[in-house]
Amino acid sequence: MPHIPERLRGSPLLVVSSLMFAVMALCARSVAGRLSVGQVVCARFAIGLVFLAFYFPLIGRRPRMGRPGLWALRGIFGGGSVYFYFMAIDRLAVGPATLLNACWPICAAILGIFILKEQVNGYLASGLVATTFGAGLVIWSTVQGGMSLTLGVGAWAGAASALLSGAAVIALRALRGDTDAASIFLSFCFFGLLFGLPFALQDWRPLSWDMLLPLLGVGLSSVIAQMIFTYAMGYVTAAAGGITTQLTPAFSWLLGALLLGEPLQPLSVLGSLVCMGGVLWGTGLVPRLLIPASRPSS
Repeated sequence: MPHIPERLRGSPLLVVSSLMFAVMALCARSVAGRLSVGQVVCARFAIGLVFLAFYFPLIGRRPRMGRPGLWALRGIFGGGSVYFYFMAIDRLAVGPATLLNACWPICAAILGIFILKEQVNGYLASGLVATTFGAGLVIWSTVQGGMSLTLGVGAWAGAASALLSGAAVIALRALRGDTDAASIFLSFCFFGLLFGLPFALQDWRPLSWDMLLPLLGVGLSSVIAQMIFTYAMGYVTAAAGGITTQLTPAFSWLLGALLLGEPLQPLSVLGSLVCMGGVLWGTGLVPRLLIPASRPSS
């Protein structure tokens, strides 16, 4: 990653990453039903590996795997999470699928406390509650709109994606102390491709020219999003990172409504606003504006 000013690291970068993840979900949704989930997963990770094949020689450095076991776990958890996430996108609208996946910060925050010994302050805890509540409002609006999320395969896939994402982020956070973002991304792409390949071969569907652009969009947007996300997570806690990435459901829902004509319920708009408010509060941006800094004593 190029040099980035300190004020733009962490949460600001995660906002950009969240938008790119939403673009990826939109592209994946545009080929839902025409390609199998395994094919879309393999396209995402194959494009990532092609990027890394040029990236490492360009910077003149080899991948670093200081802790091979943890490095592999990050890829396995992440690859499984993406497969189930794309399965949810395939069966649900892009908004609710992304919201189910966005529940991962709950798992990551809890694991971060017990495994990484991270501290959660009052702003962070209340921000996490607000963003989770906002996501719940959007899910409820979907149920009210006639789409059942309780027993469907898509809902279970979204829940599984959230669980695996939380575990993957904890592994990522543990690795970022001595492993660069690109090496972690390599694990994600390599094991993700291995995870999706059997499913792609089992349910292979013919490709057409009009599918190539969305698949390229899935791969390129995910490369940008994941590289930024992995880099930024070195500057925030797992819980803080989870709060900021709650913007992804809001972005996904908006893009799905504008570009795919997916339904946008008033309650979902409220939930998205609550999510964004939780991001601003939990990351300390609003508290810093509302609470004046203490003046030094003379």
